[in-house]
Amino acid sequence: MSPDSPPTVLRFGDHCVRFVAPDVAIAEFRNFTNTEDVVALTDVLRAAKKREGQLFTLVDLSGVTTVPQRVRMTGARIVPDYDALAFVGAGFGLRVITEMVMRATKALSPKLSFPYAFFDDHAAALAWLQTHRRAREATAEATGLR
Repeated sequence: MSPDSPPTVLRFGDHCVRFVAPDVAIAEFRNFTNTEDVVALTDVLRAAKKREGQLFTLVDLSGVTTVPQRVRMTGARIVPDYDALAFVGAGFGLRVITEMVMRATKALSPKLSFPYAFFDDHAAALAWLQTHRRAREATAEATGLR
């Protein structure tokens, strides 16, 4: 991380985000009771993406039981332009809601088109993110953009 990087762990109400590499973040969400906390956390992710040039994010939803409509309606405000996004711990209902938010965001903001997937555990999600990270690095090297 660069000297101006944010602290390793940042808290937003019941939620937190930690950076395990300059461009890898793990966000842990709990019950969505405060939309402002969710927006503030994703603003930090958006700033990390801008600063580092890429952002691979694991979102742990295991502490979430429902997503209120006011949070779902924020759409693109809470979906930064990730390079890859892995969801962990989402039950069936939450997967349906998350898929709905992702599809609506893509339809309303076509530039927000990036790979995302659902996983049962952090290890599988982080491995998937690293695969996307290495693929992006290989592309950058092959095109001389690195």
